[in-house]
Amino acid sequence: MKTKFLSKAGSAALSAAMLLNCVAVSPAISSGAADSVNYEFEDAAFTDDISVIEDSSASGGSYLKMEAGTITIDITADTAGLYDLIIYAGGIGGAKQQNMKLNGESIGTLSIPENTSFSEISIPAVKLTEGTNTLEIISSWGWSNFDHMTVRSASLPDIKATQTTTCDKDATAETQNLMSYLASVYGSHIITGQQEIYSYGPHGLETEFEYLNNLTGHYPAIRGFDYGNFTCPAFGSDDGSTERVIDWVKNKGGIATSSWHINVPNKMENYNVGDKIAWDQTSYSADGNDFSPSNAYTEGTKEYEYYLQALTTLAAEFKKLEAEGVPVIWRPLHEAEGGGGETGSWFWWGKEGSAVYKKLWIYTYNKLTQDFGCHNLIWEWNSYAFDTSADWYPGDEYVDIIGFDKYSCTKYLAENNWQPSLEHDASSYTSTFYTIMEKYNSAKMVSMAENDSFSTVDSLINDKAGWLYFCTWYDGGSDNINFLSNPIFNTEEDTIAMYQSDYAITLDELPANLYSEAVVTTTDPNATTVVTTTTTADPEATTTTTAYKFSTKKYTVTLPADASERSTMSVTIEGAPTASIGGALGYGTNADDWTNVEWSGNADSKGILTVEIDISDIPASITSAELQIWWSNTWNSATETSTDADCEMTDYSFPAPSELTTGADDKVYGDANGDGFVSVADPTLIMQAAANPDEYSIKDEDKPYADVAGNGDGVTSEDALAIQKFLSGSVESLPVTE
Repeated sequence: MKTKFLSKAGSAALSAAMLLNCVAVSPAISSGAADSVNYEFEDAAFTDDISVIEDSSASGGSYLKMEAGTITIDITADTAGLYDLIIYAGGIGGAKQQNMKLNGESIGTLSIPENTSFSEISIPAVKLTEGTNTLEIISSWGWSNFDHMTVRSASLPDIKATQTTTCDKDATAETQNLMSYLASVYGSHIITGQQEIYSYGPHGLETEFEYLNNLTGHYPAIRGFDYGNFTCPAFGSDDGSTERVIDWVKNKGGIATSSWHINVPNKMENYNVGDKIAWDQTSYSADGNDFSPSNAYTEGTKEYEYYLQALTTLAAEFKKLEAEGVPVIWRPLHEAEGGGGETGSWFWWGKEGSAVYKKLWIYTYNKLTQDFGCHNLIWEWNSYAFDTSADWYPGDEYVDIIGFDKYSCTKYLAENNWQPSLEHDASSYTSTFYTIMEKYNSAKMVSMAENDSFSTVDSLINDKAGWLYFCTWYDGGSDNINFLSNPIFNTEEDTIAMYQSDYAITLDELPANLYSEAVVTTTDPNATTVVTTTTTADPEATTTTTAYKFSTKKYTVTLPADASERSTMSVTIEGAPTASIGGALGYGTNADDWTNVEWSGNADSKGILTVEIDISDIPASITSAELQIWWSNTWNSATETSTDADCEMTDYSFPAPSELTTGADDKVYGDANGDGFVSVADPTLIMQAAANPDEYSIKDEDKPYADVAGNGDGVTSEDALAIQKFLSGSVESLPVTE
């Protein structure tokens, strides 16, 4: 670990010091007092762009109508402290956002729902100084009505997340361990992050990362990727994303997150799925195409076929990562609500409203986890702080982390042209953090999944803004905005202070056993299991064990000499009913060339688990392998704790050639690559050929044997799925004739 140049108070002191961002008013109110003070906006100072409208239904008989301009109110506090600000306002013709300053410093944005009357908008925990505090509400989107506001003493909730295990109960051990580490630092530290620029961007992929290291002496702990270019059926090609993710996680010891800016054809009616078209004939915007998100999950539509192709290509890459033991914080279909309400989306996946969006999210989740078996994903969903934001939430069972994307230092000019604003904003966005945390009942950890400015260390600590991590957007891009290095967003001084602080976790401070050990934070005194391990967040932590702790089990297995039998290996394990069990089949001649093929699954009600392991890539020279069981545990949903459970491998076998269905010329159904047997290489080739036909192809003589789903309709992604189901045992034979 590198030595930090700056230091700050430890976690115990932080708990006492962390405060929050908001406002207060004049007559005076005291911190800790039970009373509240009401303020009429028509009594405030305001510019000529704002007018007083008389209305008997308003609290003081009138209200302010803002088309543009600024409202200024002086708030007097008898004592310094935290105060809640309740504003009663309504957006004219739609939801609106305005900027807010307190004593000349930004305190974030005010999100105003559309309302012909006035909505109650809560801004929790605004920090006021003793004496007069000046609050400014500055027009950003304008066109809002303001009635009155109430200021009262604040009471902060605890920063917590009650659900800190993955919603995918079959998640790999590495994924579960990463999730437990995130939970262990949530609320006491912030994890640093940086988005990489897209592969064909105006500068090198490492520019932002070397800038940070050269300036601060540290790299970010999280690297942001994007699978949009790679997996787009219309123009995508392999941009090396998967290799870079593996390198960042396995070689550099970092954490990977990925968004998914997936483009669709602008004119779907003129597009034939599988055709390659130019990038500028596609978009991911809501108004740039006629792509229907509801059709994307509706079989028989062109959008369904297109979206399934994208998911199939994506799944193949995730399976490569899973085979390498690499998990990803996965953030698809982000920022769906956009500007607020049912019609504010700026991306195609949200343009048909919240009900359709939620179905699309759940379809995407089920397709990747259940159908394609991608169990190395931590699912992150984007929220806003609008009163309508929860309408877009897919549900606790489909989300692991809730993220907020913060862009407060930019302004919208026209035609999707964003430019830096004139003012730096170092606000911690505390009010937004607590609003989102409480909006979803403190169930999930809350992150700043994208940002322009990342605030300052002092603001985050003093305001008790408990963001799990931040991930600054890259420099350059289509609008040529330098989100990281432009001082309007992040000054060099703030960047150095952040990356050199004890509060922020950088790459060199991630634990060496991040993916191999779980960090347990259970407080249940009756818990019988779980392993704790030291992390950089608490270097003094001690390791504890329970009555039974599972240890890795190893079994030597003999591999078949006949290459035609080296397709899959069927392993039977007996253990506890419904236990989650996982491990790997390892092979190699020495430590340098050792390879693990990972597997996992859940035992049935009798404690029996049968798994199919792909052995097609094991060289013929390797005659034996080592079956390893890495974990076996059961889950108690009532207490949300796991308990280690014993198990044993009782049998293993290999499918004989006679178990595979062959055609008239003895070719094997499901053998897409013509190597004589069926393995995961076959559905992978089908998915690659569908997405990138210029680089991957299936030979004409093999196509009839790759066409196994709805035999006779040509090779599609459905054939890849059918082969995967055959390999997993959920389909008994190929072709599938139903």
